[in-house]
Amino acid sequence: MIFVSFADACRRLSIDAKTLHRWLADAQLALQCHPHDGRKKGVSEQHLQMLAHQHHRHLTGCEEQAPAQLPTLPADLRQLPEQLAAMQAELVTLQQQVADLSRLLKEPRPEPVPQLPATKPSAQPARSAARSRPAAAGAAKPKTPAKPTHVIPRVEYSEQGHYVVICPKHGVLPFEPETEEWFAWVAEQESFRFVGQGGYFTAHHWWHVPRGAWRAHRHIRNHSYNLRLAPNHELTIAVLEQAAQALQAHLT
Repeated sequence: MIFVSFADACRRLSIDAKTLHRWLADAQLALQCHPHDGRKKGVSEQHLQMLAHQHHRHLTGCEEQAPAQLPTLPADLRQLPEQLAAMQAELVTLQQQVADLSRLLKEPRPEPVPQLPATKPSAQPARSAARSRPAAAGAAKPKTPAKPTHVIPRVEYSEQGHYVVICPKHGVLPFEPETEEWFAWVAEQESFRFVGQGGYFTAHHWWHVPRGAWRAHRHIRNHSYNLRLAPNHELTIAVLEQAAQALQAHLT
């Protein structure tokens, strides 16, 4: 209970002491003693509001205080949440770049394709005519240029978080693994390179096995490792990733 002294009650009702005594008597309300000091007389806050309502009086000194206006923060402090969000976005980008660099370091470097030496045109027609003559017996035969390296298709885990099939001639193919197009494509391939999340290897097709079985091959520290995979219709990403992790374990 909130105690209001008699003097404060008169002041808040804007009336004199006689009027307050008369209002209390009409309402059959008695003065109350202070909870800690019996010499002080007054009324409760509830009775005071009831008297004000009955006599259409407005209590003074009880207006709701307006909330204190918060101090205005400096511009650099108000921009801290935006700066923090930008730094978090940059951190995520840096983490992705570090993951990509780590994956690239684990991937084997492609073998360079040998380039054929360019043939220089002869400046003197006399020498050209001499070269066109049949070679004498015992003369050295010209060297046969080396054949270019055969590039095979590639199945790898991309930066976007899914697997893609890359053809040397047509680029990224418009289908994903473990679809009808995937199994049809696998049945026609002789080999492909798999680069997954747990390792990499070269997959070779065994045509003489019923339903076209596959095997994984990887050369590690002057030693060749082979693993049997699955037939064409069972060659899934889970099978490829499991084989890549098993071959990667030989490095430890």
